[in-house]
Amino acid sequence: MATLEKLTRLSEPSIQGAQAVRKIVKDAEDLLKQSKRDHVCICETHPKLAFLISDSHTQLKLYASLESNLRQHLADLESTTQLKEQQADDLRQEMATIIELLKDREVVENEFRSPHMPDSESGEVKKHTLYDHIDQEAVDALQVRVNDCLNELRIIGDANHEQCAQALRKIDGIVIPAAEDISVTWEGVEAIGKLVDESQSAAEEIAQDVQSIDHHCDQLRDTIRDMELEGGVLSMDDYNVLLRDTNEVSGIVADLDETLAGVRRRADEINVRFLQYSAFYDESTRRFAAVAQIAEIGQQYVQDVASEQMQYAALASAVDTALEDMWGLVSWYRQFHSAYDGLIAEVHRRRQAQRELLGAIEDMRARLDAVHVEELRVRAAFVDREGPFLPSDLCPFIQDPPPRYTIEEAGDAGRFASVQSHETRYSKHIVDSHAFNPPSPT
Repeated sequence: MATLEKLTRLSEPSIQGAQAVRKIVKDAEDLLKQSKRDHVCICETHPKLAFLISDSHTQLKLYASLESNLRQHLADLESTTQLKEQQADDLRQEMATIIELLKDREVVENEFRSPHMPDSESGEVKKHTLYDHIDQEAVDALQVRVNDCLNELRIIGDANHEQCAQALRKIDGIVIPAAEDISVTWEGVEAIGKLVDESQSAAEEIAQDVQSIDHHCDQLRDTIRDMELEGGVLSMDDYNVLLRDTNEVSGIVADLDETLAGVRRRADEINVRFLQYSAFYDESTRRFAAVAQIAEIGQQYVQDVASEQMQYAALASAVDTALEDMWGLVSWYRQFHSAYDGLIAEVHRRRQAQRELLGAIEDMRARLDAVHVEELRVRAAFVDREGPFLPSDLCPFIQDPPPRYTIEEAGDAGRFASVQSHETRYSKHIVDSHAFNPPSPT
């Protein structure tokens, strides 16, 4: 009976050990399942995550490029319109300045034809200035064309500016996760696989120890049952074997706890890597989606303003053309103003040349008259001396007077100061056909 009590006392720690081992087995199996599940997810996520990480720099460059281009476009819209308006303002000031110069420059020479007729009542003639010879209507029409183009340019530019600003506000509202500086390699995935294999081997070892403890518990249970039913006697050697095995149960449980701790440690490490992969993948996916959304906003903006951009470019070109025409007029008017000084000098020079030419002509006439008078005297003396002795039919022309030479004027040189003179008409022809034709505004 004492032996049966001893065996019963042995069964209690064995049963408790078996229960502890079964819990260890279940925990090991659960941890192994979790590790395998995490490993599978890591293997599936790895290629996608590796691509997203490798492409993250490209995505961020794309985002930076899109945002930079939109902001630069926004600045260009404002600066382009302002530049055109500033150029137009500068040109208006230049035009106003040269117009005032032309209005202040009075034409006082009589040789220059005034477009103003004398007043029917007072007979007074309006002051003649260089301004009277420009086409103010053409200048006004050109300025109106510039203003109209600038107004349309501003309207389109403002609308485009608002659309661009709205697109940038949408982009600013999109949160782009920061790119983590992580490295995802296949070697890391293989290392996780080795951890799973180690946990698998540990779980198999635990299962083998469970079988040993179950066998020991079965032996104890069978021996106790046999003794209770048959009243048999247990040898001391058999008892010592059962006692030794029972004493080893606690050590086995402790070893299995240590083995389970290794499984749990590897499972935690694998789970941490799984959570990192999941977090990195989710973050990279959100970043990719955010950049794609930004690209879609930029593309939509480009599509929305495509036609307006073409019209804006055409208007900007039209403004440039009109400004070039106006600058051409300003340049021509300045040259006209300076050329008038040369015209005054040329008129004075021609007057002097005319006086010198008239003096030379008068001197030549006097010389011709003197020669003619001398020739008359010499011929008359010859006829008086020798004529009575010469038959008239011998040389009939001997009685002829000498020829008389005169200087004939080509044109109305005597009326140089008149607006009807040849010189004035010729000069007017030069002015009309060459020097005084301003560029026609287109």
